[in-house]
Amino acid sequence: MELKVWIDILTPKQVLFFQPLIQELEKNGYYTLITSRHYREVELLIKRFNIKADFIGEHGGDNLYQKLIASSKRIIQLAEIVSEKNPNCSISFSSPECARVSHGLGIKHICISDSPHAESVSKLTIPLSHYLLTPWIIPISEWVKYGISKERIIKYKALDPVVWIKRRKQINRLELNLDKSKKTITIRLPEVKASYLLHINKNAYMDLLNKITSQFINCNIVVLCRYDEQIKEIEAHYGSKLIIPKNGFDGINLLIHTDVFIGMGGTMNTESALLGIPTISAYPEKSHYVENYLIKKGLIIKPQSIDNMIKTLEKLLENEKYKSHLKKKADNILKRMEDPIVKILTIIDSIIKGKLNQ
Repeated sequence: MELKVWIDILTPKQVLFFQPLIQELEKNGYYTLITSRHYREVELLIKRFNIKADFIGEHGGDNLYQKLIASSKRIIQLAEIVSEKNPNCSISFSSPECARVSHGLGIKHICISDSPHAESVSKLTIPLSHYLLTPWIIPISEWVKYGISKERIIKYKALDPVVWIKRRKQINRLELNLDKSKKTITIRLPEVKASYLLHINKNAYMDLLNKITSQFINCNIVVLCRYDEQIKEIEAHYGSKLIIPKNGFDGINLLIHTDVFIGMGGTMNTESALLGIPTISAYPEKSHYVENYLIKKGLIIKPQSIDNMIKTLEKLLENEKYKSHLKKKADNILKRMEDPIVKILTIIDSIIKGKLNQ
């Protein structure tokens, strides 16, 4: 029997997480079926890593009806491909389409998630998953409420960016045109089209950008947009005041050239914190488990107002001693975390060996 694993990749974080898993699987003799969807940042990153993926369907945007239609169409398209390839198991970060197709075709689905706060996708994926893998800091109670038994929940002692941070070879090369004589502020905009952020004020981040561009004119200000519309909007408002990567970016390499990072999402906040970069969270919602952990460890600061963010930013830009201390603290925390890929490979082996024995 040919050993086949299907991996569905939907976000930039998932590209970074799954790329080493794909390499390990193929090295161990597995055939990998990689699917994704048409979505700007994901497509750019998949091409950067030379991952051979089939792009099936698209993101539904910020409209609930369009999300439903896009997901329904994608399920049909995936069902045709996956039924033909007949993989032994599937893996995704709470991909509703992957979970549904796997369930419908009798394929055991491995779900990976650090986001119990993402209720919509959790309801659609957790009950249909054979196993759930999740960071150790998230209580079992946060998952069993979605309909999975605690025996099928496997924890790893790591935060997800550990997978690519620990494997990363240091590349100290500037990809952007930054003035080396200036300090650099990097800002990651929110994923406003995600189902769990549809209700937020989509223009709230403009107030923060207005203050930063007016008060920190002697800094490089890099803004990382998620969608083409965000790029056009930011360019129209700020022009040359900001540096806006348009063809993708190397997250780690950009962060090591960053003096202070301001994140309005989750993954890059965690990535920045574990690299020891002074990190301000501007995530528009209540802190989730991962962010709370990093705040308690002193690796992330989350001011409660824009004015306090600006004050914090001013202090962090000037405090070199703090930056050195933060780097040592982050390195110590990072060293103690395990590699989730090892655990995932063990689970895949157990599922497929079980099939072979049958």
